[in-house]
Amino acid sequence: MEASKQMRVSRPYKISESSKVYHWPDHSTAVLQRLNEQRLHGLFCDVVLVVEEQQVPAHRNLLAVCSDYFNSMFTLGMREAFQKEVELVGTSYVGLKAVVDFLYSSELELDGSNIDYILETAHLLQIWTVVDFCCEYLEQEVSEDNYLYLQELASIYSLKRLDAFIDSFVLSHFSTLSFTPDFLQSISVQKLCVYLSSGQVQHKWGYDLLQVALQWLTQQPEREVHTRRVLENIRFPLFPEDILLQRVKLAMCSLLPSEANGEGFVEEAMHYHNSLVAQPVLQTKRTLLRSEECLLFVGGEVSERCLELSDDTCYLDTKNEQWVKETSLPARRSHHCVAVLGGFIFIAGGSFSRDNGGNAASNLLYRYDPRRKQWIKVRLKQINS
Repeated sequence: MEASKQMRVSRPYKISESSKVYHWPDHSTAVLQRLNEQRLHGLFCDVVLVVEEQQVPAHRNLLAVCSDYFNSMFTLGMREAFQKEVELVGTSYVGLKAVVDFLYSSELELDGSNIDYILETAHLLQIWTVVDFCCEYLEQEVSEDNYLYLQELASIYSLKRLDAFIDSFVLSHFSTLSFTPDFLQSISVQKLCVYLSSGQVQHKWGYDLLQVALQWLTQQPEREVHTRRVLENIRFPLFPEDILLQRVKLAMCSLLPSEANGEGFVEEAMHYHNSLVAQPVLQTKRTLLRSEECLLFVGGEVSERCLELSDDTCYLDTKNEQWVKETSLPARRSHHCVAVLGGFIFIAGGSFSRDNGGNAASNLLYRYDPRRKQWIKVRLKQINS
């Protein structure tokens, strides 16, 4: 009998000197799948969420892991932590079922009929991944027909990403949207001021923006109190003098009550135009150009041997990848100094000739106004020592 017994080899202290970590890549997916199967069969579910008299069974630990809302509910001693059924207020069955299904499957189907309910529920339950998916979906659906409604959603739920996207949409379609009855009736004063002050707002010329502002102000009598707040975003000094006196002043006087004091903006603009030399130090937000910064070159030497001077003024169009000519310098220059002050370009000194060894130095100062695309000669005051 003893001979028939199988002999066992004693275990060594170490089977091997090497070590290796093995990873099951599908583990989390498999666990989640099995948990979902248990939920669908009503196994081990320790809480039932009730909304609109309908029930959604779930596991407390999964809800707490995925939702800060449920984590606080089940861990901070609230009565819901001990209840089998938890009634939720402020959500819908459609939204709750879709969100809970997502927690178990990691899949979320969004469409025009359920997006409102799912966003409402995800925001309430603080499931931010679902909120981000909703924002991503809505960004793709923004149109001229729904942007105001979606902007309201973004405001209700503090969706900064969606709100910024809609702002960008409005700015790029401003010339089309701004004169529609829906825009003029529904847009808030805060948003209107954001759009009128933006450097990216789409418009043919500044007078269009003034018309939008005036039409918005005159839609409802109670908007009169916002007159200064709205008009201070119109860049009146950028209008030519004749437009200011003949069209702008007339339009404001005919549409706005005298106590609104819209003429003060026209007077400020005329003072700016009449103070030509002082304009660089009279800069305000209303004198800024609505354009991005750009790379500029002015004058210089041309040709292989540098025997010819240039009077070109060009800026780099980064979108089309080409140099675009602006108004030429009044005189050819090289070796000059260039400075930007108050949104103006100053050209000082340099050489105006290559004759006689290039010693024809200049003591002139020119200033370029990109608003008018105009060069002027600035007189230099002599300082006696």
